[in-house]
Parts: sequence; structure tokens; C-alpha cells
Amino acid sequence: MKRITWTLLLLVTLVSLAARAQSVGELSPITTASYPEGPVWFEGRLLYVEYPSGGVKSWDGAQRTTFWNNTGCGASGLIEYRHHLLVACYDANSLVELDSKGHEVGTFTRDAKGQPFIGPNDFTPDGKGGIYITASGAYEVSAPITGAVLHLSADSQSLVSLADTIHFPNGLTVDASGQQLLVAEMLAGRILSFPIQSDGSLGPRHVWARLQDIIAPTPGADAYNGPDGFKLGPDGNYYMAQNGSGRVLVVNQNRQLVRTLSVPTPYVTNIGFGPVGANTLYITGTFDQWNAPYPGVVYLWTQP
Repeated sequence: MKRITWTLLLLVTLVSLAARAQSVGELSPITTASYPEGPVWFEGRLLYVEYPSGGVKSWDGAQRTTFWNNTGCGASGLIEYRHHLLVACYDANSLVELDSKGHEVGTFTRDAKGQPFIGPNDFTPDGKGGIYITASGAYEVSAPITGAVLHLSADSQSLVSLADTIHFPNGLTVDASGQQLLVAEMLAGRILSFPIQSDGSLGPRHVWARLQDIIAPTPGADAYNGPDGFKLGPDGNYYMAQNGSGRVLVVNQNRQLVRTLSVPTPYVTNIGFGPVGANTLYITGTFDQWNAPYPGVVYLWTQP
């Protein structure tokens, strides 16, 4: 009965959104999904991960197919890396490298010092072929703060931990100047900034913005109502998925709110941009992030 209820809810939502997209020309659902995350435009198609199946799905504009599957992964993030793909396996505490056909070509489970990392979550390119990575640590508000930021070199030979004691780091991006790494500290409700040194390491952190200073809290939101996915857009603004509030916040360089993009799924998990010049944004979200089958939707938002 519960599955039927969710199915009906999704169908009603998709029909409603499709009608609104035709009249407004902004937001439209492209496919249902189970706890979708990490949308990436790759070789002419959209790829995204599904946490329950631990896999990567492909959407070519007409149909959804499985690009890679690993039920033990607990996939939470995806990024292009060395003309391949890198998957963050949150449950398996590992990073898996896939070639362009979806074949596994490498796995990372420990940093250069032999230390494991807990809950790899999201990625951003460093601008030099390497990747910055968040490892979120314990997912409890009252748990010890064990989140970290790591860096994987362009040649994949060095995976090092650069910062620790971050309260569930999630989305991250290099800022518009290329000199700061901005990290969403989800359970602290803020964005941290780390100066990027010449060797790619990180300097002392400071608070770039607090969510409460950007927008008023959502009434009745739970403790996880913080910044999730976080990316620098092609327009020079920052796009923040606010998990728990059903919206994406668009913030300028001065930490001022430019616009709010509302979506029906209350738990907005991530965002990703389409082809260069296409002026499109993909948004992933779920209606329920606590109970299987975690029904969700992948949306396409066309910018005005």
C-alpha cells in the first residue's frame, strides 16, 4: 500500500510539473529516481547516482538506463575525472573510477598515509586535473565531528587528507577567483572557505557564509536542513541545494540571495549544469530521505 501511495504521489507531481513547465518554461521533471544525487553531463547525456542501488543511471533525453551498478556502494557523488568518472561510495567508504563505458578501472579506500576515509560524499575539480573530495564522517547532529576534505591528484597517484573536524562536509566548489575552496558544512548550516595554496593544499578555514544570514529558516525544518550540493554556476553565482526545504538558493559573490528555485521534493540533494552554453540546470531530490524506497525525481530547470 505504501509503494502504491508513493507511486500515485509521484505521478500527480510529475503531471502537475509538466503542466507548469509548459506555461512557465522553467522547471520540468525528466525521470523518477530513488534518492538521486550527483547529476553530471557526460558525453552528451546526463548521468546521476542512486543511493539505494549504489549505481549510476544514464538519461539520454528519452529513456533511463543503468550505466554501472554496485549494490554495496551507496553512491552519493559523481564527477568526470581523467576522461573517466569517479563515484563516491558513501556506504562502502571508497571511491571507484569508471571508464567511459562504465567498467571499473580503479578503487581508492585509503589516503596516502594508509588511513581510511568515512562517508565520501561529493567532488569538485581543482582546475588542474585533480579533484577535491568531501568525506562526511558520522551523519548525526550530536555525533563526534569527523568530516574531512581530501585531494586526489591528476595522475591518481596521491590521495591526501587536507582538512578535518568539519561537521558533515557535503557539496564543495572552487570559488570564482580559483583561490578559495568553499565547502558546505551541512550540520553546522554554513559554508566554509579554505585558501588554496600553490601546491593545492589548504590554508586555515574561515566562515564564508551562514545559511541563516542568507535566507530565513524554513518553519518546522529538521536539524538536517542545511546546505547539501554546492556549485559555482556558469553565470558566476553559487547554487546551493538546501536539503529539507525544497529549494535551491542562488547566491552571488557577495553572499547575497539572487533567487530561489522551488521544487516539490523537500530533500534537495544536488545540482549539476548541462552542456556549456545550454543555460540549463539539473536538480536532484527525494520526497523521503529516511525510508526506502526513497522516492525522488530528477528535474531540469531552464534558466531565463
